[in-house]
Amino acid sequence: MKLLDNDLLEGSSGKFGKKLIYRRRGLKTIIARQPYKRRDANTPRQQGVRESFAEGILYAKTVIADELKKAFYQTKVKGNQTAFNVALADFCKAPEITKHNATGYTGQPGDTISIRAVDDVSVEWVKLVIKDSADATIEEGLAILSTNGADWIYTATAVNPALTGTKLIMSAADIPGNVTTQEVVL
Repeated sequence: MKLLDNDLLEGSSGKFGKKLIYRRRGLKTIIARQPYKRRDANTPRQQGVRESFAEGILYAKTVIADELKKAFYQTKVKGNQTAFNVALADFCKAPEITKHNATGYTGQPGDTISIRAVDDVSVEWVKLVIKDSADATIEEGLAILSTNGADWIYTATAVNPALTGTKLIMSAADIPGNVTTQEVVL
């Protein structure tokens, strides 16, 4: 239940009896049932989620303690969110590689490959590794963010004599260090 502009509860938070808790978030007062601890043991998956969430909480606390990082995350806040909420969500969600375009890649230096990587907050870097059909590395390096702010452009520096079977291994990272990798074969 949400209450707006309630004079009785304005500026307060806490418990009401043994079943309800209430807190303020912006101009809203939120009332909910008090959470309870489960008595059964966690499954391995549940334990993994709990550990990951605990790491996310530590990350968000570290962000809030650093004024520059906190100010950056504050710029991403929407609605009743806080910088802490945005930092926690960023930790929990890795970037996505949504598409790539290698039609301009012919195996010659100067050819370009574009990679679209998106994140809920910010993509920090995109890396590309080009391997031949025998899995030997031809070249690797960081892509440069294009002027559209969404695509990352990698410019080839080495000759690739045989395109058939060439592997493009694309990786994208966000601020908390989550890395997503995608592999395609030409």
